[in-house]
Amino acid sequence: MMGNRPASVPAVNVPEGDYRPDFERCRNSLHHHSHGSDGAQGEGADRGGLLDWEAVRFDRAVTRLGLEPAVACELHCADRSIEVEIPLERDDGTLEVYTGYRVQHSHALGPAKGGIRYHPDVTAADVTALARIMTWKTALAGVPFGGAKGGIPCNPAGMSRRELRELTRRYTAGILPVIGGDTDILAPDVGTSPETMSWVLEAAADAGHDDPTVATGKSLDRGGTLFRPKATGVGVAHVTDLAHRRIGRIDQAKVVVEGFGSVGRWVATELAHRGATIVGLADISGAIHAPGGIDVARGAEWIDEGRPLIDYPHAEPVTGSVLILPCDIAIPAAMEGTLDLTVARELTARLVVEAANGPTTPAAEAALFAAGVMVVPDVVANAGGVIASYTEWVQNQQPTPWLETDDRAFVLDRLEKTWDLISDVEPDQWRMHALTSAVSRLVAATVRTPVSLTDRGSSRVDMASHEGTSMARRGYRHRADEAGTP
Repeated sequence: MMGNRPASVPAVNVPEGDYRPDFERCRNSLHHHSHGSDGAQGEGADRGGLLDWEAVRFDRAVTRLGLEPAVACELHCADRSIEVEIPLERDDGTLEVYTGYRVQHSHALGPAKGGIRYHPDVTAADVTALARIMTWKTALAGVPFGGAKGGIPCNPAGMSRRELRELTRRYTAGILPVIGGDTDILAPDVGTSPETMSWVLEAAADAGHDDPTVATGKSLDRGGTLFRPKATGVGVAHVTDLAHRRIGRIDQAKVVVEGFGSVGRWVATELAHRGATIVGLADISGAIHAPGGIDVARGAEWIDEGRPLIDYPHAEPVTGSVLILPCDIAIPAAMEGTLDLTVARELTARLVVEAANGPTTPAAEAALFAAGVMVVPDVVANAGGVIASYTEWVQNQQPTPWLETDDRAFVLDRLEKTWDLISDVEPDQWRMHALTSAVSRLVAATVRTPVSLTDRGSSRVDMASHEGTSMARRGYRHRADEAGTP
């Protein structure tokens, strides 16, 4: 039921030249927030990067809430930023020194929480931005965590298992004094896996910190759960279903998924199970298209056998972004910034759901809004992963395992409550309403004196208290009766 909208997004008027907002910088050069601006939306806004895009969106939320600069700075500054040097002897005998990053953005609602990423393009700036995004996400979802992120610029595909294990052990040793189930909890991200988390636990145990809660997303034999590997993708699919009900039935929708990895695979699998037709998929090898639909299970099996997606015989290879293929729903599930202004102008979907963190640039989002395209923001769409990490953390502390059905039910119920926070406002306000709601919750937990919050926009600020704040003030420790265990 492809939509009642133009075949492509029309061009929008954008200013020429570089986007250089007037930034106010703190001592940490990776922290900045703009002032006197409502956020650039022109083509130049795509030229900064995730750190700049996040800062602009945060500044707009702060302006809408009427927060004082000192309060805004307290909310935006990281609690701790760590950089470690990791010397590694490669299999060929050469020595290479890697740099590892860990940013703990906030502990206001509980221990910091966030993945570790192994990718050639990892930077301190992106890690900082991703840690902030995790803070907003956990606050909005109402789980008792703050935000963190870590990463190492490396190419895991070009490294042996021994090299990756040693890299992980040395990285863990470098940050071990400031991580743990009550301070900062690690998880898999791009380029890492449950096995990576096993190496984290192994290194921690060897140093005298035998604590399964230091990481989530673990293998089952290390205290992981059956649902956690699926949770982010299944959650994205569930939110996609909820959002698409504004325009039609999910079993009549055609969907493309960019990023057929640990998240995108489960997005496509769950949506196909709900009756949607998956017409396009993409991964690092390229993109494929089948207007009549792709058998997701067969495609996953093809990749698991070690063959590239681009060679899948039951679909046609295509060049360019898979997101611009004819469809009703486009789901970027790869990396940040992949849905830029160029892609947005060619998009035919009526709904974009952000399975990745920060995939849509501000300029692209402005163009999509002008064309009437709905965008479900990352802090809402992909929160299933951190909610499932919370249930794993709870089960490790009880220690009582839940049934997978109960785990799934808890995650999807919490996602529905998060979706309800934004669903009653206009779609072009979804991201800003989500962000102002999250920031408001952080203000309630962080600021010790009363602060008057004035909503200057059309969105309604949700100031309802939630369990995370009270848990944080009790010292983060969790009891079963506080978990809402199904």
